[in-house]
Amino acid sequence: MSAEGTPWSPFQSPEVREIWAHMTGSERNKASRLGGLYGLWVAVTFAGPLAFAIALGNFTFGTAALVLIIVHIACVPAWQKKIRRFLCSTGWARERDLAPERLRLFTFRK
Repeated sequence: MSAEGTPWSPFQSPEVREIWAHMTGSERNKASRLGGLYGLWVAVTFAGPLAFAIALGNFTFGTAALVLIIVHIACVPAWQKKIRRFLCSTGWARERDLAPERLRLFTFRK
């Protein structure tokens, strides 16, 4: 996060930056909770299994890690949809009739 408390990413779309700049305190708190949940999801389905598979060098752990990583990748679009819905549910976004299906999260996507 930046000094102002807004998350920053070089790939974040200008629309997302604008929404973040106008979030209320309670909206920021909800965003922080969502970020924490995503961090937990990454740890459980990606980082943890991969670390165990590498550290233990066990075929079973490697297979389980591969399955969990595939599950993680498959769920990314659903997570992004949830984030779009959240961002468009903020007061500022609702005032401007921003719709989740039209909101770009990243600069490199149309």
